[in-house]
Amino acid sequence: MTDLSDLPDPSSAPPGRRLPKRLKIVVISLLVAANLAALAVLWVIRAGGDILATASTNSEVAGVLDEAGGDALTFLIVGSDSRAGLDDMTHFAGVAGGRGDVIMLIRLSGSGSPARALSIPRDLWVEIAGRGPNRINAAYSLGGPSLLVETIQQNLGVEVNHYVEVGFVGFTAVIDQLGGIEMAFPRAARDRQSGLDVAAGSQLLDGDMALAYARSRAYQERRDGRWVSVDADDIGRTGRQREVLGAVLSKLKSPSSVAEAGDIAAALAKHMTIDSNLASASVAALAWDFRGLLTSGMEGAALPVETRRIEGKSVVVAVQPEADSMLAAFRSGRPIAEERLRLEVLNGNGISGSASAASQVLEAEGFDVRSIGDAETKDYATTAVLVPEGSDAGDRVVAALGFGEVRVGSVDNRYDAVVIVGADAPR
Repeated sequence: MTDLSDLPDPSSAPPGRRLPKRLKIVVISLLVAANLAALAVLWVIRAGGDILATASTNSEVAGVLDEAGGDALTFLIVGSDSRAGLDDMTHFAGVAGGRGDVIMLIRLSGSGSPARALSIPRDLWVEIAGRGPNRINAAYSLGGPSLLVETIQQNLGVEVNHYVEVGFVGFTAVIDQLGGIEMAFPRAARDRQSGLDVAAGSQLLDGDMALAYARSRAYQERRDGRWVSVDADDIGRTGRQREVLGAVLSKLKSPSSVAEAGDIAAALAKHMTIDSNLASASVAALAWDFRGLLTSGMEGAALPVETRRIEGKSVVVAVQPEADSMLAAFRSGRPIAEERLRLEVLNGNGISGSASAASQVLEAEGFDVRSIGDAETKDYATTAVLVPEGSDAGDRVVAALGFGEVRVGSVDNRYDAVVIVGADAPR
């Protein structure tokens, strides 16, 4: 494995298009986001440029990408639902693929600013460039990456500078190479269509189960002895995708993962497609520019949408003026997430009134408590604040309460964090 400190000064690297600083979250950190894998190029760089050569390149999409970028770059990260190479025993094998199943825009700007990750629901109703109205992911099946980029640029007004795509196999391969990812579930959850089946509590998900969670559109939780649908739609799925992305990011930063950088890079690169401009960028220069930014933050949000029925199809449409405001913030590099955090507070200690008491404290501190209820189990010794990886919501909640600990876990799309009140809560 090549240590970044051993890489040559980029001034001695071969000439080529230099990518602006602050790119690390995307180029070095978020290329795994294409099927919710992240930090792939970091591992490619650390393991050596020869592994990058094993990724497929697309020169056609390069023709519709914006070459400018200035002090910021925007990546279109696509998770293709191609099932090629999946085990026949999985819920997704043998199904025709060829759509953009995960669509995410990642923007990197000036030094000190966090990355902005904007999820685009695949069922978003838009005008497909030259093809008429349809769901946005239809652009991929109708005209491939180039048409998808054109459609996004024309409908969302976002300039796309680079394209990265990973299929299902790459997603599961990376997670399995990592030894699985850990996620916390406040309640038992399932999806009969995707194959998700997990118990309440902290769970280690292998590649197939993580994929089942990320792709769930019929998500259910066990509540009061019965299965209840929760965020069982495309909107909810985008939130689950960001949670898996965060869990992968967290695992990729661990010392054991760093030691296995070459294997991780190889597992992903052979299932990855990148635009030819990115392929020709100087690996040494990228590593030198962004080697110190591994711990930089990332802000994530989903385009605000609502479900509609158009031309006999169940689709989602952008909610206005909120969607335009979010897109304007994304283009300018301003924060895109809601400022007032939405919380679900659950009683996890069995003491009557604990959740209500904690909710009163949190509301007094400016949080928006949307729901109060009971956790599936009542044996929490310590209050757990579940948040997606990369969110600072947990730290803010713990600071407001004065007790508890932050855990990366599954969070209902209606909330920014789930607070499970434990026995450490004041009585």
